[in-house]
Amino acid sequence: MTFAQLSATTDMYRVAEDDDADLGWRPDTPVEEGQILIVDDDPTASAFMRRLIERDGFLRVITAGDGSRALELLVDHPPDVVVLDVHLPHVDGFEVLREIVRRDVRTGLPTGVLAVSGDPSSETCQSMLWAGADDFIPRPFSSAEFTMRVRRVANRTAALRHALAYSRFLERRIDDLSPP
Repeated sequence: MTFAQLSATTDMYRVAEDDDADLGWRPDTPVEEGQILIVDDDPTASAFMRRLIERDGFLRVITAGDGSRALELLVDHPPDVVVLDVHLPHVDGFEVLREIVRRDVRTGLPTGVLAVSGDPSSETCQSMLWAGADDFIPRPFSSAEFTMRVRRVANRTAALRHALAYSRFLERRIDDLSPP
């Protein structure tokens, strides 16, 4: 099969993504339909961020008030994007982030993480980025900048998932074409 013939099978790819169907994600799912988890121990801040994200068009936004609850939700309702406060009770944001990274490696499905903190120090920002966060925004932040960053992380995560799904599809197609 030529590359052109293989490329022409992209419509089949959208139908044949069984691996991703098991994970609740389809390569043609709009970003706004992905699930976003907000993890923040301040209920006012959490409600505010949720309203901003929903106002920006995202349909599935859930919240957790501490790191322990966030870890439960990661298992029960795996999100596409996590808005993660750094300083949390019980289990801090760094440990939640480490578990997200471990889960991503285990499942092969990336999760976007936007770290949020009232500590604007470069050490906090750098620590979260080195630990695996995709972006960091200190408080206070503007509504427009916050929603732009959430959307950027969501778009990047969707693009990565799409590329990984297409790569798995191509690998299966090549395996199917290989002589026995």
